[in-house]
Amino acid sequence: MSERRFDPFTGRSIVLAPGRRGLGAAKPGGLPEPAGRCPFCPGHEADTEETLARWPEDGGWRVRVVRNKYPLASLPGGDHEIGIDDAAHGTDLDDLSPDHALALWRLYRDRVAALSARHPEVLFFRNRGRRAGSSQPHPHSQIVAIDWEPADLATRRALARAHERERGAPLHATELERERASERVLWDDEALLTHCPFAPTRPYEVRFVPTAPRGRFADATDAELRALSRRVGDAIRRLKAVGVRDYNLVLRQVDAWWHLELLPRTGGDAGFELSTGDMIVVVPPEDAARALRQS
Repeated sequence: MSERRFDPFTGRSIVLAPGRRGLGAAKPGGLPEPAGRCPFCPGHEADTEETLARWPEDGGWRVRVVRNKYPLASLPGGDHEIGIDDAAHGTDLDDLSPDHALALWRLYRDRVAALSARHPEVLFFRNRGRRAGSSQPHPHSQIVAIDWEPADLATRRALARAHERERGAPLHATELERERASERVLWDDEALLTHCPFAPTRPYEVRFVPTAPRGRFADATDAELRALSRRVGDAIRRLKAVGVRDYNLVLRQVDAWWHLELLPRTGGDAGFELSTGDMIVVVPPEDAARALRQS
């Protein structure tokens, strides 16, 4: 039996269709294999634009932020930066040491803060694997600053404000209470809740939500980043255990709360999704959470 669920953050319907699971099974993606030497490897720094920030500050770098040589935001009022997550070529976020992972998220928070001081909208995302849109196999993230409000963000903000007017509580607070009482929780840390959302857009989707209101990622506390750095790695490791290797990480900043979404990419959107804007998800989030906890 299929089930239709409503996503309160986007206003869209999500169709849970476990009967189609065989049709929507994970398909291999993998990392791209571009020709030529890797511009992100140590010793090839001249192949990238200027370094804006790095960790550690002295000696050999392990995390580096540079201007994007091919910026998306080349229009006036835009900025586009690349965060090279690791000096090593073949690693992923679940391979990083605790100190490295925490330093990475602190550096990205600070870059988001720097861009937020100059731009009305700052986006953070990470594409891992061909199905997720990655053009380089070397682990990296992207920070894009733009001078307009994207339609999706405008919708999310309007829904969040309407919810608070009608219910007298922030939308994230309402949803945190519902998720904490559900079987979809993966980890409930003091500063961060990690769970499979009630109305996911992808099979095995994972969401990381601060437990206290924090409107901008630039204001994230070290306690939140410490939990985030640990749980993102944990979740990616468990996704790989159930056969999912391609994914996107997307930062959402909506009024009183930011959160991070881990979106597995097991195949492209088909006719139903393109016709309706609604997603078909073949693994219910309760099943996904159970599988990830056991993996």
